Amino acid sequence: MNTIRVALINHFSNPAVRHQLDLQPDGRGGIRYKDFAWWNTNIINGLKGRDDVELHVIAPHVGMCHPTQEFELEGVHYLFFRKEPPYPWNRLEAYLWSQEKHDYPRNRRRVKHFLSKIRPDIVVLIGAENAYFSITAMDVKGIPLMIHLQTVYANPDRIKNTGRVDRKRWDVELDLFRKTPYMACSGRMYYDLVKGYNPGAIVFPRKWPASKFPEVPDVEKKYDYVYFARYLNKNKGFDNAVEAMGLFVKAHPEARLLAVGSRDAEWPVYENRIHELGLDKNLEIHGSFPDYLDLLRYVKQARCALLPITMDVLSGTILESMRMGMPVVTCRTSGTPSLNEKRETVLITEIGDCKGLSENMLRLYENPRLQDTLRENAFQYLAEKDRKNVDNVDVMVEQFKAVIAHYHDGTPIPQEMLYNTDENKDYRQK
Repeated sequence: MNTIRVALINHFSNPAVRHQLDLQPDGRGGIRYKDFAWWNTNIINGLKGRDDVELHVIAPHVGMCHPTQEFELEGVHYLFFRKEPPYPWNRLEAYLWSQEKHDYPRNRRRVKHFLSKIRPDIVVLIGAENAYFSITAMDVKGIPLMIHLQTVYANPDRIKNTGRVDRKRWDVELDLFRKTPYMACSGRMYYDLVKGYNPGAIVFPRKWPASKFPEVPDVEKKYDYVYFARYLNKNKGFDNAVEAMGLFVKAHPEARLLAVGSRDAEWPVYENRIHELGLDKNLEIHGSFPDYLDLLRYVKQARCALLPITMDVLSGTILESMRMGMPVVTCRTSGTPSLNEKRETVLITEIGDCKGLSENMLRLYENPRLQDTLRENAFQYLAEKDRKNVDNVDVMVEQFKAVIAHYHDGTPIPQEMLYNTDENKDYRQK
């Protein structure tokens, strides 16, 4: 097998693709364009230009003027489809169909058409938990389908930690897990979940390429802590961050927390709680940034990061904070304690223990030497991680080739290519 044709289904946005797309004016109908899912941009950058990969990227995008748009950029074939009808018809559609009952027939037709044109050797889906585009992979037939897991939405812990689930996202993800045996994941929790749903699944270690982290210049420190996520909601532990800050300011009434992210339907609850705790002068809220680098520059105004994640194995915001030299206070998930295996790199509290969070915030705030130690240990951890991940793109492509050979010819997949449970722990238990 020489060159393989890869169809990558995912969602993302970056300045390069927005420059090529015909988009409605920013702000019209409430649409705001911004960078997101930067890891998918990294994957595209890692795969482009290889002699053994012909890459086709299929993705939805908000605000497109046309139902579909195709273009080639730096050797990558992009095939975009409109996430929703243009304003104001999107509001009418939202009124007629609830998300739970919507099977996204328009998206499915467009992706099926794209795949019939591409005729790929393998389809790789990233984001099975996002039903509005992942459901399109249910129509893949006669081609090997491989799922790269960002997370597992169908996780019983989600009900326990957030108190709510979207049944459409849950059900579509489970259908996909049962449809294909080929998956790649990082954390042990994800491995155990998918093997529970599909015992016959063939699971690889997820090997995603990393790009060089952007240079973020030092700025004046205006905040003691920063919380940042795509949304300010319970799923990312914003409720715990607010409660912990309410306890922390009893010892340091002048302390300031910066929170960056979009507000969703839960926001009035948090706004009321912020008032009740008297945090109006201690907490500054800033919406999401269109440009990823602008986001990093802004959050770097904080000395430390408060990131009480609940569902992630290891969130990107933790690693970003570490790379920018900001010591991190976080929670025990199935992956965060791995940061402290060799040396203390972050401060960890049990999920939901707001008193413990505030105590770690206080410990870090009052101990500049501890801040320096965590910062130095974080840089050492990241250097080791970067050296270990230098061959990730080659490994990922070899996994694609192994899946193609196994699907068509039954060629056995070498054991050393598969996920090794002995090397991956679930750290949720002490």
